[in-house]
Amino acid sequence: MALNEINFALGPEKMLATISERYADRDFLLYKAIAKQNEYLLVDISDQSSVFETGLNYRVLKEIGTDDWDGLLELRYVTLDTDQQKVFNAVVDSWVNPAVRPTGLKTSKLLISLKKDFQFLLMNVWEDEADYLAWNDSPENKVAQFGHDGNQAPVDKLYNRAN
Repeated sequence: MALNEINFALGPEKMLATISERYADRDFLLYKAIAKQNEYLLVDISDQSSVFETGLNYRVLKEIGTDDWDGLLELRYVTLDTDQQKVFNAVVDSWVNPAVRPTGLKTSKLLISLKKDFQFLLMNVWEDEADYLAWNDSPENKVAQFGHDGNQAPVDKLYNRAN
């Protein structure tokens, strides 16, 4: 299913469960942060206007791979100027070819913030954490060269499916 918009909310599990119940007609996915004990992420893939007040709203630019949401969710935030966008897009576009796609990468979605110019989010779903770690630490990780908000490194957050 091709999506136009994906929205996110962060918070405690109970609060996000309340939102899920209140908007039961939505397609929500709940994830638990790997690095932080009680941090959860609610992903709205209903392709409708956001019901969240977080401002974490993104337009989908491209989708690669399957629509399988089970596995390790990686959110890689990057800030890209016009020239960097061309290089970044070329790297991600190469993943259309399964032979070039990182091992264990099920799906990848490139998103752009609806509120901040030049703020992008690469949303990847991996088979498991081992596949992600093998790719992230390898020279094959061509997206590692892109940073976020003036930093050389991206902001990379990892989540496991909670529901």
